[in-house]
Amino acid sequence: MTLTAHLASGKCRLWVDSVDYAGRLLAGNSVPWMDVAEWLAWHRKAQGLLRSDVIALPLQPMCTAWLGSHPTRATAMLEKRRSTFPLKAMLADTGLKNYVVEFARALRASDSIHPLVLAIPSPRYWIGLAFSLVNGANPAPEVGEDEIDTASVYVADFLRSFGEIGIDAVMLEESLGEEPKSSDELGWYQPVLNLAAHYRWDIGLRMPSTAFDLKIEEGVDFVIAPDGMSVHTKGVALADAFLRGEAPPGIPAGSFYYVRIPQDAKPEQVLERLALLR
Repeated sequence: MTLTAHLASGKCRLWVDSVDYAGRLLAGNSVPWMDVAEWLAWHRKAQGLLRSDVIALPLQPMCTAWLGSHPTRATAMLEKRRSTFPLKAMLADTGLKNYVVEFARALRASDSIHPLVLAIPSPRYWIGLAFSLVNGANPAPEVGEDEIDTASVYVADFLRSFGEIGIDAVMLEESLGEEPKSSDELGWYQPVLNLAAHYRWDIGLRMPSTAFDLKIEEGVDFVIAPDGMSVHTKGVALADAFLRGEAPPGIPAGSFYYVRIPQDAKPEQVLERLALLR
């Protein structure tokens, strides 16, 4: 069942992103990214405590951890100077693909009830992240349509590895100030959108702000943003102020709350506030 089907059935109301928080609370700030059995045990503890209606595999910290354990692979990402080459080299690495697929398969096998989402940086965002992983403090390159379209092809090829695992959705995470500013810019992700349609995955965007009035007519199934956007199914991202006592906004049927819990949040406060959203 896709994420939007879960929403339509009323089975999904709260998506909790607890990687930073549960990493501190349950793993002493050392999430076991390099051991699938230990990671799955950590994830189960977090899920048992926080009871998110969605389970998500976050690829950004996974890729960072994997490259940290494979320094020669990181070096290979510097072989060419093109702005998109670090991303190309990283996503084409068979070892990285097998590593992420193993985690996704284990997560799906451990939980067949909740929708499983791959949370990945958008092609635009991922270019800069991959560049920064191997170039340190050097400024990330400026990118435009050609680079983002090329990156989308690399991302789509990478995602083909997950075609038979049983994931339900892919969420593209944008960075603040770099969100798509128009439906034309969203079209630069077309290879990823096409692949999601082929595998019948939902595709979503997590927008850190609504500074750009992005009109979405097709190709995207849900948007997570601080307030409403033009899409049939949406997630309302609650600010940290919610955990400090601010009242949550109401949401219509078929929508959900998205809560990213800060690393330093207080456990009693977290459980009390999440209970208000169920």
